[in-house]
Amino acid sequence: MKRAHCAALLLLTLCGGAARAEGLAVVDVERVFRESAPGKAGEAHLMQARDILQKGFEELRDLFKGKENTAEAEAALREGRAALERQLAADRLAVRQVLAAHLENVVRVWFAANAKGAALRAIAPASAFFVYSPALDVTDAVIREMDKETPSFHALPSVTIKAKPEAHEKASPGKGAGSAAPTRPQGRPRTP
Repeated sequence: MKRAHCAALLLLTLCGGAARAEGLAVVDVERVFRESAPGKAGEAHLMQARDILQKGFEELRDLFKGKENTAEAEAALREGRAALERQLAADRLAVRQVLAAHLENVVRVWFAANAKGAALRAIAPASAFFVYSPALDVTDAVIREMDKETPSFHALPSVTIKAKPEAHEKASPGKGAGSAAPTRPQGRPRTP
């Protein structure tokens, strides 16, 4: 994404600060992520991940039912909430990376297929410009191409609640009673 922004800015610089309409097209990336089938699938994936993590947090809260006001419960719930937030942020980033890689592939293929007939020289993200002519916008065509294939997203997280260790067991540092930790199968998100 940064490369595309840099390329658009370089194009503006080379053109003396004003991009010529001929040979340039723009794509509204946020709209593609919001409206395309893969974007909607990514959002559904994130909702499933959030529901799993929230259920795990509720299990942690149930572990401390009746003891909510103890320092131990407050610390465990605070740690659990922070772990949930970190995992949701990581999941959002992973889905966004998969979508960005898929979008980049689609734009490259679309550009190769349409560059000659449309006399295109570059496609830039719409966010690189303050203003542009609607005639430059190829977002609808890119969304149609995106909708032809949905990439695979990472595995959904799972939550493990570690109950309070017995008196004869030694608790590991930072893993007190009822700590919750989202876990994920190892591996990187993959795109087809």
